[in-house]
Amino acid sequence: MTPTSSTLTGKTPASDVSATSQTKAQSAARLQSEHLDAEAAKAKIARSALILVLLATCALAMKGLLAKFVYETGMTVDGLLLLRFLIAMPFFWVGVWMFGKNRPGERGIRPADMIWGAAYGGLFFAASLCDFTAVSIIDVTVSRIVLFSFPAIVMILEALHRWRFPPLRQIFCFLITYCGLILVVAPNGVTLVSDHMWQGVFWSFASALTYACYLYFSQRKINVIGSMHFSALINTVAGASMVIYELIVEKPLHLNVSGVLWTAGISIFCTVIPFFLLFEGIRRIGATQASLISLSGPALTFFAAWLFLGETLSPTQLAGFAVVMVGVASLKNKMTMAGLGRLLARPFQGPAA
Repeated sequence: MTPTSSTLTGKTPASDVSATSQTKAQSAARLQSEHLDAEAAKAKIARSALILVLLATCALAMKGLLAKFVYETGMTVDGLLLLRFLIAMPFFWVGVWMFGKNRPGERGIRPADMIWGAAYGGLFFAASLCDFTAVSIIDVTVSRIVLFSFPAIVMILEALHRWRFPPLRQIFCFLITYCGLILVVAPNGVTLVSDHMWQGVFWSFASALTYACYLYFSQRKINVIGSMHFSALINTVAGASMVIYELIVEKPLHLNVSGVLWTAGISIFCTVIPFFLLFEGIRRIGATQASLISLSGPALTFFAAWLFLGETLSPTQLAGFAVVMVGVASLKNKMTMAGLGRLLARPFQGPAA
């Protein structure tokens, strides 16, 4: 075979160069397509997670509202809580059996876990008792706003636990939050607040305090046994605590069919289902975005209470409500409102071109 001039000179034929360029172009196009597919998959997961967390937040926001309907049937706080824990308890363990056995980060309950489980379950029981007692005394909206201040209490607990002074930014957010609470509780001045209101606010703040203690000190144990086993254990201990409490105080329950049905709705649709939705949402998008979305909870409660119960806030209380929201949001996340908007809009954006 006679060698060509291009071969003799050591140059690559034009056809080979063209083929190589075409292969590189196809490879680049394939990589870009795979990148776009991956981005589309991430956006789809983020959208589904956003929907899950929003549904969980909406369901949790309805808890106080449905409690009002329970009280209208004549049932007491003790009757509601006792049934709520007893109805929800088996559903949590069914969830552990179905989804938590082989899930990464989950392990079975050991006898030693019952020791600290009793402490944290007792705190959760106390937070629930104070919360539902507050709802029976004052408006749902006001009680939710006071309870929503618990991140500020967590900040104080962290400072005391670590023996360090909080950063100035956190102190400023803390002051903003409680200035807003004063506007909500005492829109016309502290001296004009009724004893009835002070009593309800006391129970709401007690719930925020005990709930903050429960959240702060239980984080380490959640990482040890997993969130699903932890929630099942805590709700079981809280249910047992409620039974013991009722045996001691012997308060009337005033159980009735309508009240039991409303309580079953709270147990299933405002306790168990939101937990699994929120857990799956956090797994998909992380706790940071989930906590941002959960900031809408008090606003949803306010809207539902206005729609179904006719509860309203004065202009001063609305201003206080907004101040509390800003303060708590600032405590939870170090970002501007523009950054918050970009974060919440991200799941709805398509893949980058």
